[in-house]
Amino acid sequence: MCRIWREEVSDLSNFEDLQKILKTLREENEVLRQRVARMAELEKENEALKNRIAEMSKSFTLTVEPATLIKAIQSDLLKVDEFALKQERSTTYVVSDLNVQLKAVVTQKDDKVALALPSRAEDIRPELLSTINISIKPIPLPYRAGAQPQPQPKPRPVEVIEGIGPKLGSVLRAKGLSTVADLARASARDLTTIGIDEKSASKFIGMARLMAMSEFAGLEGMDEQAAELLVIAGKVDSREMLAKSDPEELFKILDSAIKERRVRVPKGYRLSIEDVRRWIDSARKSVGS
Repeated sequence: MCRIWREEVSDLSNFEDLQKILKTLREENEVLRQRVARMAELEKENEALKNRIAEMSKSFTLTVEPATLIKAIQSDLLKVDEFALKQERSTTYVVSDLNVQLKAVVTQKDDKVALALPSRAEDIRPELLSTINISIKPIPLPYRAGAQPQPQPKPRPVEVIEGIGPKLGSVLRAKGLSTVADLARASARDLTTIGIDEKSASKFIGMARLMAMSEFAGLEGMDEQAAELLVIAGKVDSREMLAKSDPEELFKILDSAIKERRVRVPKGYRLSIEDVRRWIDSARKSVGS
């Protein structure tokens, strides 16, 4: 290097060239000095960040992987299902899409993304928290592995509706309304003609329809409008009955009810034979037929 430098200096024609070289060297040296200073600042910031993370970690009560959290939620749902099956009285509960919104710090643990949950809200500033949305969709199954198929449920009597006791139940039976499904298909006028006030009649029918429609929750392509069509127009009030239905016949019944306005549907509502087939196929898978 010294020999090359001497050769370059010896080739300079005048002193101005030497000054230019020195100026360039000073500028490069200044840039290098600034970079070194910036690196020192970054090291300090990095150290401060590490200390801050360590301090924040002390307030975390739990650090979990997303998959572990979802499995825990699914496990709790199965416990609810097992509890319902053990009850002596029939228990109806509906789980559609389960959406969980969680406030947590997204961090890293063993090279994997993890969710750090603060022990108290004041431990971490709100702007440091991320909002995690978890959506769990139910998958209809005939029965869980190892479990015995459940017997088909008996028609639910009208007395299971809140406000209908033995006395009113006997009056409804005399009218031909002995089950929840019968009541779901009735009109308010059917009930007012036997002495039930209009407000109570609407309440009883609404509750009966809600209970009947809940039978179809979770079936593929099923929504509230479709369930209402099945219960009111199709006179189908259980998955078992839907599973045994003929797609073409059921479609004709429902389509006719829509065209004749015997059931209310939103403007522009369209029903296809494919929709009905999808409901029936899903019901058959659900009941194991």
